[in-house]
Amino acid sequence: MSLYSDVFRYGELFKNLFRRELQVRYRGSTLGLLWTLIYPLVLMVGYWLLFSLLLKAVSVENYPLFVISGLISWTFFQSAVQMSATSLLGQANLVKQVRFPRQLLPLSVVATNLTTFLVMFAIVVPVNLIVRPETRTTFWAALPLLLPLVALASGLAIVVAGATVIFRDVEHLLATILVPWFILTPIFYTFDQLPGLSENEWIADVLYYGNIVAPLVEAIRDPIFFGRLPAAGDVVYAVAVAVAALVAGAFVFRRLDDRLAAAL
Repeated sequence: MSLYSDVFRYGELFKNLFRRELQVRYRGSTLGLLWTLIYPLVLMVGYWLLFSLLLKAVSVENYPLFVISGLISWTFFQSAVQMSATSLLGQANLVKQVRFPRQLLPLSVVATNLTTFLVMFAIVVPVNLIVRPETRTTFWAALPLLLPLVALASGLAIVVAGATVIFRDVEHLLATILVPWFILTPIFYTFDQLPGLSENEWIADVLYYGNIVAPLVEAIRDPIFFGRLPAAGDVVYAVAVAVAALVAGAFVFRRLDDRLAAAL
């Protein structure tokens, strides 16, 4: 996995790319990092009003916290992968003129989104600890699961970054896929509360385990919201998917690396 170890081998370069990415994102912004919390908060309020108050379709105690506890993981994943798609295209001159580990560009995007995720995580967890005391003995179990979440996003980020250079439609395809992907991820509902799935458990299993993000979202939300340890099956699945994403990312990027400069 030398593709990923270059983050440490070229640590100074990676830190410079990370700092530049962070500065560009919030350049001229008054609120800066606070915008990363405003977006999921607005979504949380919208889903709370629609599904809990108006439709009364979901019955979960402290529903706004339930939503935000799952939304922070999805927001990180979506932003990291989607923004990485154009990370090489946006630095075309640098890629063509200088020979360096190009995977550092999408990985710096992931690192930038990880920073904003940690800010949200550091706010949401203490609120949950106050409002839902049962989480005080389990919240720690979510911390190791941040590693497979980051690994999954990193592997896919490298794939889409390289693929977008060769096939420009990947960026638009990804934006299209992420919308239904978000809806099918149990963030503002749980599968056991969907009437259509209670009678067809096999469909629920296909939708759940066919969605590589769903078990991770649930595994992270369980200890920080429900006050229970994540299911062993979810943890094993999350780790396996994360490792597969890293391997796929390394394989695809090595196959495309020599073609990137010419395709830009």
